[in-house]
Amino acid sequence: MSDVTRLIERIGDNKSLQNAAEPIQNVVREALPGDVRNFLHGTWLGHPLHPAVTNIPVGAWTAALFYDLIGEEKAASVAIGVGLAGALASALTGLTDWSETDDRARSIGLLHGTLNVAATALYTASLLARTSGRPRGRGTALSTLGYAIAMASAYLGGHLVFAEQVGVDHTATADMKKPETFTRAVKIDDLRENKPARALAGGVAVLLVKRGDNIFAITETCPHMGGPLSEGTIAGDAIECPWHGSQLALDDGHVVNGPTAFPARCFDVRLRGGYVEVRARSAGSR
Repeated sequence: MSDVTRLIERIGDNKSLQNAAEPIQNVVREALPGDVRNFLHGTWLGHPLHPAVTNIPVGAWTAALFYDLIGEEKAASVAIGVGLAGALASALTGLTDWSETDDRARSIGLLHGTLNVAATALYTASLLARTSGRPRGRGTALSTLGYAIAMASAYLGGHLVFAEQVGVDHTATADMKKPETFTRAVKIDDLRENKPARALAGGVAVLLVKRGDNIFAITETCPHMGGPLSEGTIAGDAIECPWHGSQLALDDGHVVNGPTAFPARCFDVRLRGGYVEVRARSAGSR
């Protein structure tokens, strides 16, 4: 483990930062209506929206740096303006995603967002300096410092994804195509009506829900942050995750309500000899 990673993890484990972040998260969740949150999470896209829009400020500000190096100040100003517009979209999506994180990711995300605010403020000041007729060097210095801070923030963003597993599909695991053949999961008599149940089929954790003559089977792990769906509650025709409230349809796993942007994997079900048997459902099948 590198020294930088150790430092980031120490920041993440700081309880004071975690405690300071929680009320901000509550404000974000309460301020945004559910449909708006779902849009910003990317539930309609089937993929988190935030990583896509972060490319706008990063790309635009990189272009601005290049234009400054070759002396094209007007082009640099345009690129900075585009980056500022993209930064707003990036902030809205990132803040929404961050509001549904916990523990280490919560405090690292707070630092990530704070650095982004600082970078955006510096780029705003740079653009004002460039358009107000002040000496060229001031605007360039401000944007260069902003770029350095933005890159530090981007590093933290990468850590959140790859180390803290924020914004990834927690069901995209090595066993995602298993069991390949129908495998016993649980005795039929052990299932209670509308009561989520966890079962293992060939070592794969499956959520089973009996509703009348139908038995539904989806991944027991929530795609959002890995919450145990078997400890969740039934919400209409969906299961609601106990951790962050994601709702996933029992019949085909589609996202009914975020924060997850990824659907649940489904299993084919059959009854044999008093047992429920399941197998992984092939992609595209219903």
